[in-house]
Amino acid sequence: MSKTLYPRMEVLQSLYELTADITPNRFITTRPNAVGEQMDEFLLIRLPQRITEPGDTYQLTTGQITVFARDVQGGLENSLALEQLQNSVCSLFPIRSALFLATRPILLPGGSDGAGFHSLIIQFNIRIHKDFDI
Repeated sequence: MSKTLYPRMEVLQSLYELTADITPNRFITTRPNAVGEQMDEFLLIRLPQRITEPGDTYQLTTGQITVFARDVQGGLENSLALEQLQNSVCSLFPIRSALFLATRPILLPGGSDGAGFHSLIIQFNIRIHKDFDI
C-alpha cells in the first residue's frame, strides 16, 4: 500500500505563480497585517476545504482566489477594480497542469473587510492527479 500524500503547498504555489501577471500582491492562505507599503489590490489564494481521496488516481478539493481592491472615497466598493481583477482570474480557467486540473469557477460575495478593502471570492473545483511528480 502506498503512502498517501497531500500536495497542498504545491497546488497553492502553482496558483500563486499562475496569477503573477494579475498583480504582484499575492498571498497564500493568509493576508499580511497592514504594514509597510500600501497596496491598491491583492489576491488571497487558499484551499479552504478538505482534500478527499475518492479514487485510486486522484484527490478532490476546492480552491479559492479572493480578489481585494482598496475602497474608493467614503468606504465605497471599488466595483471597477474588483471586476477587472475578477475577470483576470476567471480568464485563467480551466487551469491544467501536470499536478492538477482546476475548473468551474463560481463567484461568491466577499464584502468589506473593515480595513479599507472590499473583496470578491472566486471558488473552483480542483482535481489533483496522484501520479504527479514533485
